[in-house]
Amino acid sequence: MLWIVLLEFPTGIIADRYGRKISLALGAIFMGFDFLIFGLVRNYTILFIAEFLGAIGMTLISGADKALIFDSLLEMKKENSAKQYFSRYEAAGTSAIVLSFPVGSMIAGAKIIPYPDSLPVTFILSGIFSILALFFYITMHEPERHKPSESFVMTGINGLKYLRNHKVLRVFAANSVLISAITFFIFWFYQPLAGRAGIGVSYYGFIAAGFNLFATLLLFGVSRLENLFGMKNLLFYSALIPAAMFIALGMVTEAYFVLPAIFLIAGSKLLRAPILADFMNRHIESKDRATILSAVSLLEKLIITILYPLIGLLTDYSLSYSLLFLGTLLLIFAMITRIENAQISAAGLRL
Repeated sequence: MLWIVLLEFPTGIIADRYGRKISLALGAIFMGFDFLIFGLVRNYTILFIAEFLGAIGMTLISGADKALIFDSLLEMKKENSAKQYFSRYEAAGTSAIVLSFPVGSMIAGAKIIPYPDSLPVTFILSGIFSILALFFYITMHEPERHKPSESFVMTGINGLKYLRNHKVLRVFAANSVLISAITFFIFWFYQPLAGRAGIGVSYYGFIAAGFNLFATLLLFGVSRLENLFGMKNLLFYSALIPAAMFIALGMVTEAYFVLPAIFLIAGSKLLRAPILADFMNRHIESKDRATILSAVSLLEKLIITILYPLIGLLTDYSLSYSLLFLGTLLLIFAMITRIENAQISAAGLRL
């Protein structure tokens, strides 16, 4: 996580200066070698290097992918449908996760190679598929755009200034960063929550596949949800409900409540991402798009990094206290970063 925080912003600048396709292709290569090393090597020093390569790969992709999507929509004059396209993009990734859980389990549990010697096979296959993604990236069309003419450092500084000075963009970024950073912890806590509820370890993969599938359904239904609740309420409820669920999970341990609560928190987190990505992209110039999106991602990861030791220490003392703390913090963030109709209108969106 530390390397991701340090590399997030510089790699966003690379995408804006040298091209989103180049950034995505390099990201696929670095991610691929990261997985391959984990599957083939047993030396701790080399594994630490692999983690560094993985961090480079993740940050090269982060920001560049959504920047390329939005610029392509602008070229096709479909930017008003960006929310739907971002939702489909997130849904495709989430669907792949749903499929990978049982496939990974079957590979690891296959009798061809005895367990745990079969585990590296999953990493090797992941590495191969990551590198294969390179060929899809290099064949993509990247729209012509004005690239930053200033130095590498000034590109980053100007991007940060733009984010700081743009009032509406700052509101969207704050809401996205703070809510997403807190709800992120459900991905670490769903297993201890399930264990505390008496659910066996063998079911954890099904739980993860389940909440990812639930999120996929929400993403495909984002237009219906918008029509049902209105955009302002949809964003507020998708922050308020996880806050209430975290607080309730701190007090209720029965499986009949724990499982729906996990699904609601994870689903809400994943639902919000494409909506806010659409909002933010509407206020960012193409030449700075990946830089600013990476800056927003950096802020989220920085908050998570700061919270990690605090949440870890609190969880060692009491899981319930950690959940109550996260829920209370999320409730405060939901209130102080609430997006109003004025900001939604400024993005050229219907309320």
